[in-house]
Amino acid sequence: MKQVVVFGVGRMGTAISYAMNKLGYYVVGVDNNQDAADNFRKYIPKSEEGIFYLCDERDYDELLVKFHQPEVVISSLPYHQTQSLAEFCIDAGIRYCDLGGRVDVSENVNNYATDNATKPVMTDLGLAPGWVNILAEQGYSQINDQVDKIEMMVGGLPCSFDACPPLNYACTWSIDGLINEYKDDCEVLIDGEIKTEQGMEGLEDVEFEILDKTLEAFYTSGGASHSIRTMKDRGVKDCSYKTLRYKGHCDAVRFLIRHAKLSDEEMEKIFKNGCPPQPWGDVVMIKVKVLGGNLSFDKELIVPYKEEFSAMQRATAFPISSVASIMAEGHFDDLKTVAYKDIPFEKFNENLDAIGISTLS
Repeated sequence: MKQVVVFGVGRMGTAISYAMNKLGYYVVGVDNNQDAADNFRKYIPKSEEGIFYLCDERDYDELLVKFHQPEVVISSLPYHQTQSLAEFCIDAGIRYCDLGGRVDVSENVNNYATDNATKPVMTDLGLAPGWVNILAEQGYSQINDQVDKIEMMVGGLPCSFDACPPLNYACTWSIDGLINEYKDDCEVLIDGEIKTEQGMEGLEDVEFEILDKTLEAFYTSGGASHSIRTMKDRGVKDCSYKTLRYKGHCDAVRFLIRHAKLSDEEMEKIFKNGCPPQPWGDVVMIKVKVLGGNLSFDKELIVPYKEEFSAMQRATAFPISSVASIMAEGHFDDLKTVAYKDIPFEKFNENLDAIGISTLS
């Protein structure tokens, strides 16, 4: 049985472990939290399907050596632990991928891989960045070198608009990460030039046709990953990533951060206490539009929550698992770093369908 090692078995790591097991892998889960062991065994109860190691982060490297070259390593660790694990895998000749989302760390990992890797490495491989960028590449490949404009949008939202007023939002992932996305600068391709826009700017109304509902979208950092530079090199004029929210959210949060000048700690309290996860669940919305001449690629997807995992877990963990499985099969072994354009779209979607996400809009 092929073997995958998953480092960090929290919310996302648990869903990744489940998905990799569904794709036929023996899963080794590694975490320094005892609660993670219980989560892991909830979804992988049989010893012949996986094993969990309770391990301090300082011992990760030593533990990994015991597995004698697993087919692939997946990191769901916090960004400040990711780089050292990635560099160890690169030095050891082990295929590696992570959820990324932190621009400088991903850049460091990819630069190190370019100089040293003998097996493929891929960062920024969750939902945004990750799945939405792969969809953008799929659209680009269909229109090809005529592409003028690419819009990528993603939103993780409570199922009900009326949840948690006045922000109309419920937190389903890292609050620290959310605040950073809102406050950090964003790279945007405008008229063929890469420009820097402030987070939470570029506010616009967006019609989400599947729901017959008007949402809002605005710039946030990280979601575009290296798609901006890739598209510029191809001659695309405009490319951007925006976050989708229910209407009114952007103005309210922007007021608190910029005008009221609340600290990160104060904002964390507001999101934690005022926007908790909702008992009726969440939904992830993905919208990609690629335009070129009189041609267009329009894709809208909705990922609902299910009993075992939230929509955000499914939409983040399942795409990285799909690519990790393709990577483990040796598909990218002639590459040092894997880009979104390298993903075989048909196989990627087949894996998602096998895990339990329909890719039909």
